[in-house]
Amino acid sequence: MKKKQYVLKVTAGVLAGREFPVSKESLNLGRSSSCDICIKDLLLSRTHCRFEIRDSKLFVIDLASANETIVNGKVVDERELRNGDLIEVGESTLMVVCEGEDDMPVRPPVEGDDVVIDLGFNKSEEDADTEKKLFLRPVIWSVAAILVLVIGVLFIFNFEKAEPDKKVAVDAEQSTELLIQYEKIEADSDNIFRYSLRLSPDGILQAEIDDIAGDRHIKKDKQLSQSVVDELARIIRNSGFFGLERKYSGYASTPGTMMQWRMTIALGTQINSCTVRDRLEPDIFRSLRETLETFSKNELGIWAIQFSAERLIELAVDAKAVADKKSAERNVRHNNLFDAIKSYKEAIFYLDTVNPKPDFYAELVGAVETCERELEKRYEEQRFKADRAINLQEWANAARELKILREMIPDHNDPRHGEAVRKLLDVEGRL
Repeated sequence: MKKKQYVLKVTAGVLAGREFPVSKESLNLGRSSSCDICIKDLLLSRTHCRFEIRDSKLFVIDLASANETIVNGKVVDERELRNGDLIEVGESTLMVVCEGEDDMPVRPPVEGDDVVIDLGFNKSEEDADTEKKLFLRPVIWSVAAILVLVIGVLFIFNFEKAEPDKKVAVDAEQSTELLIQYEKIEADSDNIFRYSLRLSPDGILQAEIDDIAGDRHIKKDKQLSQSVVDELARIIRNSGFFGLERKYSGYASTPGTMMQWRMTIALGTQINSCTVRDRLEPDIFRSLRETLETFSKNELGIWAIQFSAERLIELAVDAKAVADKKSAERNVRHNNLFDAIKSYKEAIFYLDTVNPKPDFYAELVGAVETCERELEKRYEEQRFKADRAINLQEWANAARELKILREMIPDHNDPRHGEAVRKLLDVEGRL
């Protein structure tokens, strides 16, 4: 009967395909190059977690990491690992492969596996002291490294006084290397809606939507310029996000529903992950969330993507009601017909990603065409009246007709509006 041998196989992340045999009693995993398993991932702490062998059993211990250690989808502080277990750390996933006494094949995790939750009540003082030493060791080394770095910077600074042409190192705290992961989930008994936003360190902004009931699965991305990323980094650095607690939980106002936001941001040496579930968001979280959502809408042109199909249909119905009212009152105000077209188009916009389209969608398209023909007809008639008054040099009458023409097309970007304004300025100069 041969001894058990454990191997950690990376199945996802920057080291996908690599394998790490657990050949000694413990292995540290983290972002630091001093770790046995070093993964360059901003979502990892410098020393994120440790793998230990005790009595031929493999355990994983989270080392107070910023973004937690997850085993088979559950956050753990300490957990015995079995063959086929999946460990998620940052953007990487590792699978436990065990060979030896049981000759067990690799299997996926099975529901019902024993879950060990260690709150630390059963640890002896000796165990606690040992763990404390193991935990403080990387901290001590980090402090020593920082002291060496400070001395080095002072040396360089003094050296550079004599040679001003040399570049000064950028403060790590001001680094704009930025990673954002934001996710919003709305769920009830009929549907699960998920909207996610991600900005990778190389500046690629990506938004995804999964709307089960609406059968919508959308994905858009864009490469951002460094100046845009720098501005976003400045906003985040001043937002107060890194001072938020990790979790804010409440109770769903309606049974059987869930509303959750989760935001993880790494900026230079700063990192925080905050989850808000079934409660009002803290002001700092809400303000930054709205900023990120607006930013993504502007950059990707997806203003409707973050709403569920049901909500989009509700917005379309409201816009249609406004449009119908404006259209019916087209003779009350000169700009009502223009506003009706705008509201009809708004309703169509809301339904762009909704499939299948609701029954009134065809009515919206038809209404836009009808109103545009009517507006063009009225515009030409009013334009003829204004031009006739100008030709007859009836300047007061011409000014009145041109003002009506300007009100009919209130959009300053519309060439028809511009033409009416130019003629009106000329006419008023003659009065």
